[in-house]
Amino acid sequence: RPPDSFSLAKMLLKNGASVDGKDERGQTALSYAISQGFENTAKVLLEAGASVDSKMTERAFNSDHPFIFKILLEYCKDLSSNIMESALFKAVQKNLHSIVAALVDRGTDINAYNEMQYTPLLMACETGKAESAEVLIEKGANFRIKTLASDTALHLAVQAGAASITNLLLCKGMEANVTNQVGETPLHVAALHNKGALVSILVNAGAKINADKQSKSPLHLASERGDNTMVELLLNANADPNAQDREKKTPLHTAAMRGHLNIVKVLLAKKGRSGVKDMDGCTPMHYATIKGNAEIVKILLTSGKNKNIDDRNIWRKTALHIAAEYGHSDLINLLLSQGAAINALDSSKDTPLHCACKAGHLNAVNSLVNWSQGEKANLQAANSLKKTPLQHLSVSTRVQNAEMSELIPLQLVSDLTAGCQKGLIMPSLAIQSRMPTPFLLALQLEVGWVSRSNSSHSYN
Repeated sequence: RPPDSFSLAKMLLKNGASVDGKDERGQTALSYAISQGFENTAKVLLEAGASVDSKMTERAFNSDHPFIFKILLEYCKDLSSNIMESALFKAVQKNLHSIVAALVDRGTDINAYNEMQYTPLLMACETGKAESAEVLIEKGANFRIKTLASDTALHLAVQAGAASITNLLLCKGMEANVTNQVGETPLHVAALHNKGALVSILVNAGAKINADKQSKSPLHLASERGDNTMVELLLNANADPNAQDREKKTPLHTAAMRGHLNIVKVLLAKKGRSGVKDMDGCTPMHYATIKGNAEIVKILLTSGKNKNIDDRNIWRKTALHIAAEYGHSDLINLLLSQGAAINALDSSKDTPLHCACKAGHLNAVNSLVNWSQGEKANLQAANSLKKTPLQHLSVSTRVQNAEMSELIPLQLVSDLTAGCQKGLIMPSLAIQSRMPTPFLLALQLEVGWVSRSNSSHSYN
């Protein structure tokens, strides 16, 4: 810029130039001085009474020379409250803490609300503008004002990971266990947003390590998210690994349900109990089985020395029932190898084989039927509907006869025949209900298998 531009401005004004004259673009000399950062020229124009509007203050902030706004404050005594408040929020956004201080000193409402119903302090905390937040707090901003969701400045500072703001708010007397609309404390927020550095700050300030959020502790939330570091931080701060939420689930239930293997290991190492049941009577192993997570099931079995392998939920289902129901044949083999009861009955008197047959999981059926170590699956077991597993299989997979004929070997026909001869199986079982008997069904399937092996189409 020319070194004597402000002198030129002085001369022009002295000779009658209009201080608020506009060019063809509607811009005044002050507009250009602000956008270019010509501080001395701006001073000359302001001293001559140049008008300032909201567009100019916005231009001052958006230029590469935002500190020129301090000159506007110094020379303009009649800026509207709207302009001042808007400028305060913009100064916080850009973390221009000296301008924040100047605006507050000038009388701008320090607790003004913007269109989002945030105060300048709430905005500073949410965006982690530490210097601006410190100025606002020291100049008396109300740090107990909440957002529409009842988040406090402390909640927002923790979510932003702003340790210095968090410390300052706590030092000024902010309650460490204050809750928002959904019952979250700042410690819950730290657990949810992976802000491990703030855990010790909050705990040292009196935050409850097992505080409830709808009965969920911060450890529940960290376990659900799979945040290994946060889980270890909370456990080292004496979080209870066996705390139960409103559904009676522990962090171990949550980790098993989500498939977080490392967190399951950490919780068990910190004396998490693998046999705790939730309100549905399910243990962590039930949920690991639903997910088909063999590694977690193995660890849970080892930690409990297989004592909980046949634990039942409120429907009296064991983990083996669930593995069969969900078609996890690898888990069926694992559980059976560890001593799971192959013929355990649930509340409907279904065995695991019934469950596999009902769901049409042929691989699971195969694993159960072909289990040969110890007790074998009871093929003739009748449930509360007087149906055998094979009868359920015929209903659930009647369009899959080709697959079923591969599944049911000739040996099964022999076994059923021998059972009839010995009086162990009644050939007429369920005829009155118009269901195929196990004997006839096996014969039908075996004939289909033989027929298909000798022709290009399957037996129907």
